[in-house]
Amino acid sequence: MTDSAGRAQWLAPLPWALIAASVTLELTTPSALSYLSLLSAATPLAALYYSIRWVVAVAVTGALGMIALQVDQGREYSNHFLVDFAANALIAGVAIFFTVSTQRSSQRLERVQALAEAAQRALLRPLPRRVGVVALAGFYRAADSEALVGGDLYGVRQSPWGTRMILGDVRGKGNGAVATVSTALATFREAAAVQETLTDVAERIEHALALDSADAHDDELFVTAVLLEFPTDEPVVRLLNRGHPPVLIMDAEGVRPLDVPFALPLGLGSMLGSPAQHEVTHRLAEGDLLVAYSDGITEARDAEDNFYPLSGRLGAAFTGRSAQRRTPARIAEFIEHDVAVWAEHLKDDAVVLVLERTE
Repeated sequence: MTDSAGRAQWLAPLPWALIAASVTLELTTPSALSYLSLLSAATPLAALYYSIRWVVAVAVTGALGMIALQVDQGREYSNHFLVDFAANALIAGVAIFFTVSTQRSSQRLERVQALAEAAQRALLRPLPRRVGVVALAGFYRAADSEALVGGDLYGVRQSPWGTRMILGDVRGKGNGAVATVSTALATFREAAAVQETLTDVAERIEHALALDSADAHDDELFVTAVLLEFPTDEPVVRLLNRGHPPVLIMDAEGVRPLDVPFALPLGLGSMLGSPAQHEVTHRLAEGDLLVAYSDGITEARDAEDNFYPLSGRLGAAFTGRSAQRRTPARIAEFIEHDVAVWAEHLKDDAVVLVLERTE
């Protein structure tokens, strides 16, 4: 339970306690003293914690209490009482109006949030545990705690040439970045299913980003990305890196980055006239795992401003006998927990995919 929720739970009985205290004081103190005006505070307090029905109930209870006390004590309806009663009614009316307005706004906000969440989940679909010959696990964390999708992206698609994946990072943040994420992922999902090579897939994404850049009049719209392909009939992985942090391999030799030639990010390839493509093939042994990630992981800082050493932490945690426990799920879980311990707050979006080719 959060601190605010805890305070709300403790303060919620206050309106009724205030009514009870006012009535008690009115009955036990000399008639020259009047505490009926205290009832006016009960309804505004109720508006902070209760639904509209209970706010009305508090207002009605307070009004009936004022009348009952006046009758019980044999008093006439003096000008002083009428003023107190009118003030209580006015304050109660304002509190009820405030409650209705607030609850309507909250309901509209909940509907908008539900629609936004559905749209974001459609954009970044939940990771399956297996696609084709690849077992996988991972996680995604947006820097904005209120958002499900930030400027990072991932996508998985089965194709006639094997299982294909993309993991990337869009330049910028906010709605503009989400729009670019949408373009990159939609193009990848279509191109990965019909284009023969990763180079062709990258060129299609490049073209789509160029169109978006022209529409937005933004010459610096780009995506750093790594594309991977796992053929069904061959124990290899094909990789294409477009300005993204290198993919790590965890094998019998330890943890190290795969040597893949660097190329400009998607969206900037036209700066070279024709995009430079450097697709490479790496043979995989049984038990080898690949870790693809965004720089939100490796740029996470601890209290002393040190960057998170991903390969070193993985090497220390999964060596020797611990290497036998390496699975995509365990490694993804370790990274997610370890980064959270290392850096209290992530200042950038972060995504991790852990992949294993299986028969």
